Order: sequence, then structure tokens, then C-alpha cells
Amino acid sequence: MKYEEAQRWLEQAGLATTSGSPSIVEQLDALKGLGKEGALTRHGAATWYALVQEMRRLADYYERDLIRQLRKDGMTWAQVAEAVQAQLGSRQAAQGKWKRLIDPGRRTTSGDMQRGGRRKQTDSPEGTSG
Repeated sequence: MKYEEAQRWLEQAGLATTSGSPSIVEQLDALKGLGKEGALTRHGAATWYALVQEMRRLADYYERDLIRQLRKDGMTWAQVAEAVQAQLGSRQAAQGKWKRLIDPGRRTTSGDMQRGGRRKQTDSPEGTSG
């Protein structure tokens, strides 16, 4: 379920607040309450998940902008790591985080990866020489 669909489901289920536009946190709290009551439907769970994914997307967006701005202001990667007060323990960690944030496919997977991320090589008769 996509975020827009989740919003429509909340409105149809009568869970959207009528006082303006509720924050994602308020919506998540409402769904958490339904879960505790045992009244969370399959659509409710899908909505909850879509909202969590939207929060991750927004967090990545703001984190990317923060790092971009710090680098634009002339900070080195080591200074960026220090500026966020050990959330990124080193220059290498700051650079690695940046690469993950700008990688367009970082949150998508085909589902066929093995643990460790490396695919097993298969020996093919065409690939061997001898």
C-alpha cells in the first residue's frame, strides 16, 4: 500500500482526525491504539506499514539535505561525523551513510539476494578455459 492509499483508507475507516491535517505520528499512534485493542484489520496493518515507510522516506530526505548542506558549507567528512555528535562515528561512516542515502535503489530489493549480499557464482561450461 502506498502512502496516498493509506491516507484514503484512514479517511474511509473514519480514523482521520477532523481537526486539520494530522501528523504522521498522530496517525501512527491511532493505529497503534487499534492494534492494542485487537481491532487492527489487514488494511489497518498495511496502512500502518505505509506510514512507517513514509516516515523513513522523510527522515532520509532531511538527513540527505543536512549532510549536503554541511558539505556545501565546507565541512570535511570527519567534521560532518563530529557535527552530528557520534551518530556517525567516523569519516568513513559519514561517507558510507551519504552513499546509502543517495543510492536510488537502497530500499528496493528483488528478494533473491543471499545473506551477506553476494550472489553465489555458478560454474558454466562457457566460462571455463582449459
